[in-house]
Amino acid sequence: MLPTRPPGLRLNEASKATFVVEMYQDICCPFSKNMYQTVRHGVIPALSTKHLSDNIEFVWQSVPQPWHPQSGLMHDALMAAHLVDASKVAIYIDEVFARQDEFFDDKTKHLTRVQIYDQLIQISGDCGYDIPAMARLLDMERVEGNAGLEQVTQQLKWAVKYHRVRGVHVTPTVFINGIEADDVSSDWSSAQWLDKLEPMLA
Repeated sequence: MLPTRPPGLRLNEASKATFVVEMYQDICCPFSKNMYQTVRHGVIPALSTKHLSDNIEFVWQSVPQPWHPQSGLMHDALMAAHLVDASKVAIYIDEVFARQDEFFDDKTKHLTRVQIYDQLIQISGDCGYDIPAMARLLDMERVEGNAGLEQVTQQLKWAVKYHRVRGVHVTPTVFINGIEADDVSSDWSSAQWLDKLEPMLA
């Protein structure tokens, strides 16, 4: 068992977790999307039917990739969503991934930072978030100089520092109880994930 819970965004409630699966992902990365959807809609429900969901906690770790400038803005929105209502953050990630191609380079090349935030705020409303609360956290009108977005920027700085300390570069990357699981692939099926996880719980 890990001595302390790692930072990050919890994707499931695991009251007796002895294993923590950290998924280092970029919300703008198609490979991250593939892994996330498999885990969230395949692996976590399958573990629940086997009464194992309390034993494994899945944690999202943000890894914005700078060669896609919009990625940092998308992760800003994830930090805002977590601050406004952490219980809905997995739903928000779901919905942003569902519209991921709207944020690819070719679609965002002429958009401003504020326009991209506005799109992400509207998506949060579709997930049941308080739109004014999200808008306040992503409000560039209150920014002076190079100060950033107060709470949101600080959250993202911590997330980036954490993945840098872990030496994570490629997305997605998976750690299990603090050790990199370099055999895990973004194209794994739910069955392959279960073959990896179930023996740990035996």
